[in-house]
Amino acid sequence: MSYEAPCLLVASPSLLDPNFLHSVVLIVEHDEEGALGLVLNRPLPISLAQVCEEGSMNYRGADEATAWRGGPVDPQRGILLVQGGLPEEEDTVVDLTHFVSHRKDLLEALLGDPAARYRLFLGYAGWGSGQLDQELELGAWTRRNLVSEWLMHPDPTGLWQAALGSGANG
Repeated sequence: MSYEAPCLLVASPSLLDPNFLHSVVLIVEHDEEGALGLVLNRPLPISLAQVCEEGSMNYRGADEATAWRGGPVDPQRGILLVQGGLPEEEDTVVDLTHFVSHRKDLLEALLGDPAARYRLFLGYAGWGSGQLDQELELGAWTRRNLVSEWLMHPDPTGLWQAALGSGANG
């Protein structure tokens, strides 16, 4: 393993896989069994209110809030990236202000809090044992240190270009 999670991966301009074209991925977990990440710059054309309606959950947030495509694996699975608050033991701390959670109780609490800062990702990016290391060696990805401002970047279409041009290698 050539790096530790959490970190960011920036897709090479030569990576043409439509699942990862011009993507920035937050690697949440990485061990000998593989890696799990969230594509940070793929808003879905579905509102968070619509997702909640389909899932019979109450939503009190902004009408323009969208769900995000975390990756091609298990698109029915919801994963939260939360800014602020206190993580539980089963959550994954990303940095001093963000954590990742799979907890439905937390999702329901956040959906009812209009001031909460979070993103709901549907699906995730997954790699088998050694697969991501091989892709890094082949130059498909560039590893970057975490940049907190990129985790919930306000301009998802500009994030890849910003990350690509960054010197925040790690």
